[in-house]
Amino acid sequence: MGYDQNAANAAMLKRYVQEARPMETMFSVEGKVAIVTGATSGLGFNIALRLLQGGANVVIAGSSRTKGEYTIPILEEAGYGNDRVIFCQTNVTKEEDMENLVRTADETFGSIDIFVNSAAVWSYAHIYDMPAEEFRRVLDTNVSGAFLGIKHVSRYMIEHEINGKITLISSNSAWLPYPVFGGYPHYTASKGGVNSLAIEAAKELKRFGIMVNVVAPGGMATAGASSNMCAAGLSEEKQDEFYEELMVWQNDGTQPVDTVAIVAYAMSTPMSDGITGEIVVADCGMSHNIVKYQAAIEQYPEE
Repeated sequence: MGYDQNAANAAMLKRYVQEARPMETMFSVEGKVAIVTGATSGLGFNIALRLLQGGANVVIAGSSRTKGEYTIPILEEAGYGNDRVIFCQTNVTKEEDMENLVRTADETFGSIDIFVNSAAVWSYAHIYDMPAEEFRRVLDTNVSGAFLGIKHVSRYMIEHEINGKITLISSNSAWLPYPVFGGYPHYTASKGGVNSLAIEAAKELKRFGIMVNVVAPGGMATAGASSNMCAAGLSEEKQDEFYEELMVWQNDGTQPVDTVAIVAYAMSTPMSDGITGEIVVADCGMSHNIVKYQAAIEQYPEE
């Protein structure tokens, strides 16, 4: 009897049906344990909230104990008690703090399945005015902090044979210059570093079943963004000059934080099992100049 291609195809289709996981589990983090850094404000908080909604237990990491003391009650009011979410004060640039964060998650919830690094800092200054110490501060937090998180979380996942998900929050500013006349070379350099770090980590960790990806948003309205100031050390004249430039905007507004948080959530679910080493751009089309309207730009350098 010869080879029957149709019979072989039919058998394969039946196997697809048998192996297909229930759709509701593909977008669920039920029973998982997540660590989210930078989670006491803005995007990090929204990501932690979405993970809680999806059924995960969450360790919220932040450098400010004061913020942690009011963040947890807010989540408790929303129905998530301390059996589901805890705060761990963490300076992501300190290795002992990251070790403690991993230890706290393990001792409290017994696992670490998901790690989302959303901790980041920035300020404003043109490269010719940038204090070197400010450049180093931003790179240390945004890149070294991400490195330390990956280092200690992945080590835990490898030792416990966990097929984990690691997501780093980057920014489209790594390749899309803005504000109009620039102003944060330290931040853009750090986010380019985060992108490259994620790709290298993905190469090293895939053999252990750990998937590493990046979510890169555009500008968002967060407490940090609204309170962000020029770099320390700039003269008052330089600050006034920069803030005037900053008012010249080049797109049609800021995107809702949750449009990014839900993508970071999705990257933490089985939906992303086939994705690693990718930069998922969640900027509502900004990188492609896809806008609802284009604001008039009236300020240009004089010829």
